[in-house]
Amino acid sequence: MPLSEHVRWKIGGPAARFGRVTDRAELRHALSGLDGEPPLTLGWGANLLVADRGVRAAVLVLEGEFERIRVDGDSVEAGGGAGLPALVGEARRAAAEGWCFLEAVPGTVGGGLRMNAGSAETGLWDRVIEVEAISADGESHRLNRRDAEPSYRHVDLPQDWVFTAARFELAPGDLEAVEAAHFERRRRKVTTQVYDLPSCGSVWKNPGTELRSAWELVDAVGMRGACSGGARVAERHANFIANEGGARAEDVLSLMRETHRRVLDQFGIALEPEVRFWGFAPDELASVGVAA
Repeated sequence: MPLSEHVRWKIGGPAARFGRVTDRAELRHALSGLDGEPPLTLGWGANLLVADRGVRAAVLVLEGEFERIRVDGDSVEAGGGAGLPALVGEARRAAAEGWCFLEAVPGTVGGGLRMNAGSAETGLWDRVIEVEAISADGESHRLNRRDAEPSYRHVDLPQDWVFTAARFELAPGDLEAVEAAHFERRRRKVTTQVYDLPSCGSVWKNPGTELRSAWELVDAVGMRGACSGGARVAERHANFIANEGGARAEDVLSLMRETHRRVLDQFGIALEPEVRFWGFAPDELASVGVAA
């Protein structure tokens, strides 16, 4: 199963095993057949680079009951396979304040929980009441925000946990003001970011320095517009790498490697990828700033 068909970058080799599960019973059955081997959970592939050689681990996609969303008073329940745009839409229609930070962010609830999706100031875990996850041994875990210790693009939880459901808070607000905030957030993102070509969104985390944001650093070292094979650092937003046609994972990795090297040499800042990587060797990951 070529994973390029299932990720937004349209890049990546095959998965040795690929399966879809529609409820918890099917998920546990699939996990039991892996003999404790951790699976890779695939949502919309919105923040993922898959190696050209593909992956050896089993890949699971959550569908069916995992895609459901239900508003219940001052909270909303969503399955791990539910789309973030659908979740945000429900919050907006419920006139809930404080959800526009996820406007126009692609992906699933499970993926959003795994990377604490959102802005530099607010992440999805800031809205969490309770999360359900299932580990590779089939055991269920219920946790709250404190258990995950979320930070910018990170949660302190085992990588083999599959996020199956979550309940989020809905703080009541004024519908007109909420809709205006969502509209403005979407307008700015669509205007400044890359949506007309396959990409994964922001490639690099903002480095946490007041000196420059990630895109400014990429621009400052002359990488805006740089290309390798079918991949190019976007002119519109230098923290995006677009697939202009036929790009391979190695093309993207080459651009990231050169960007990381230049920023480190010129500014002494070691950029960290916001992208997740499947199927790459440790030395390949180290070359773009992924810690061992």
